[in-house]
Amino acid sequence: MKNKKMNGLYSLLIMLLIIGIIVLQIIVRINAIKSNYYIYASIFIVLVLLLISVLVIFPYKNNVHRKLSFNIPFLSIWICMCLCMLYSDIAVFKKYWFLSLILLILFTSIFCILQQYKMPDRDKLWSLFIHSVQIIFFATVIFCFLFRPYTPGVRYSALSANPNVYAMFIISVWACLISRFDYIIYKEKSIKNCMFIYIEAGCALFFLYMTGARTSFGAIVIISAIWFVFRLFFARKSGQAFIRYILAAIPVMAISFFVSYGLLATVPHLINHPVTFDRDKEFLAEHDNGSICLAAQSTPQSENSASHSGALNEIEHDMESAIHNADKEPSLIKRIKMAFKSGESLDTILNGRISIYKSYIRKIDMTGHRKYAKKINGQLVIHAHNNIIQMGYTYGIPAMIFYIILNIFSIIFSLRHYIKYHDTRRNAILPMLITFGFIITSLTESLLIPIQSLLAFSYYLSIGELINTQKD
Repeated sequence: MKNKKMNGLYSLLIMLLIIGIIVLQIIVRINAIKSNYYIYASIFIVLVLLLISVLVIFPYKNNVHRKLSFNIPFLSIWICMCLCMLYSDIAVFKKYWFLSLILLILFTSIFCILQQYKMPDRDKLWSLFIHSVQIIFFATVIFCFLFRPYTPGVRYSALSANPNVYAMFIISVWACLISRFDYIIYKEKSIKNCMFIYIEAGCALFFLYMTGARTSFGAIVIISAIWFVFRLFFARKSGQAFIRYILAAIPVMAISFFVSYGLLATVPHLINHPVTFDRDKEFLAEHDNGSICLAAQSTPQSENSASHSGALNEIEHDMESAIHNADKEPSLIKRIKMAFKSGESLDTILNGRISIYKSYIRKIDMTGHRKYAKKINGQLVIHAHNNIIQMGYTYGIPAMIFYIILNIFSIIFSLRHYIKYHDTRRNAILPMLITFGFIITSLTESLLIPIQSLLAFSYYLSIGELINTQKD
C-alpha cells in the first residue's frame, strides 16, 4: 500500500512538472519571447531540473544498477550537434542565449537517467506525458469555448496570438491520441475504451480546421496515413480486427467536430467576456497569400515601400470583404485551394517563404549569427521558417550538418522502433509520430527552442527514447 501511494505521488509530481512546462510554452507564445527570454529560460531550466530530480528518485526505477548501453552513433551525433551549437554560442553571443547548454546538459541528463529505467517503466513515463498533454488540451479547449470567440473570415488563433502556433500544438496532441488509440487496437479492447479519444480527436480536428494551418494539417494527414499503413499491415499479419475501430471513429468524431463548432459559435457570446492578448492579430482566411514576410505576419505587406499606403488600404478593403463573405468558405479549405490556383508562383503559395529561404541561405556561415530574425527588403522576418536553414543561419554550417544527420537518424530509428516494439510496448508508435510531425512541420516553420514549442520539446525527448531503446 505504501509503495502504491508513493508511485501515485511521484506520478502526480511528474505530470504537474510536465503540465508546468507546457503552460510555460503557452505563455511564451502568447507573449513575445524576446522581451522576457531570460525569465522564461530560467523558469524552464528550474522546471526541467525539478523533473530530473523526481526522475532520479522515481520508484519505478530499477534498483539494480544497469550498465549504460546507448545507441552510440545516434548519441554521438546529438552531442556533436550540441557542441557545434555551443561553439557558435561562444563565438557569437546569441539573443536567445545558450540553447546549446539546455540541450547538451538538461536533455542529455534526462537521456542518461532514463537509461536506468526498464522499458515498461519508460512506457509508464510516456503515458504520464500523454495524459499531461491531454489535460492541457482539454483546458485550452474549455478556455476557448468560454472566452475566445472567433471572427468570421479570420483564421482562429485559439489560445495563442498566432493560428499556426496553436495548430502546431495540436500536432503533439494528435500524436498522443493516436498512440493511445494504437495501443487499444493492439490489445483488442472494446470500442467503448476509444470513445473519449474519438471525442478529443474530433475536437482537435475542429480547432485545426479553424486555424487554417496548412502545414500542420499536412503533418497530421501524413503521420495518420503512416500509422494507418503500419497498423493495417500488423493487424492483417496477426489477424486482429482493425477497420471496425476506424468505422466507429468516423461518426463520433463528426459529432464532436460539429458540437465543437456550435459551442465556439455560441458560448463565448453568451458569456460575453472575451479575453484578448496584446499580440493578437487578424490573420485573414480570404487574403492570406501574398508577398514576402506574410508567413510571419498577419496581413500582406508590399515589397515596394512606395506603394505601402495603398497596400494597407487594399488590405482593409479585403478584410471587410473576407468577413462579409466568411460563411461561404472556411479558412482551411480556402487556404488549401489557394495552393492549387493556376498561375500562382511557389513563393506566393508558400507566403513568401522561398524568398525568405534564399535570403537566409545567402548569410549562412561557419559561426552563425546573433539573432534568429533577419531583415528582408526592409521588413523584419522573425525566423527562417525552416529548421535546417535556421540552424545554419543561427549556429553555423557544422551544427546544420549534424542537425540534418540527426533528423535522418530520427526517421530511421523511429521507424525501426515501432516495427520492433509495436506488439510489446505501450507507446511504441509515439516517437515515430512525433518525429515525423516535427520534421514535416519544420520544413516551413522554425521549431528549435523547446521553451516555446511542445513539438520541439517532445522531439528532443523522443530522440532520447530512441537513443536508449535500440540496445534494450
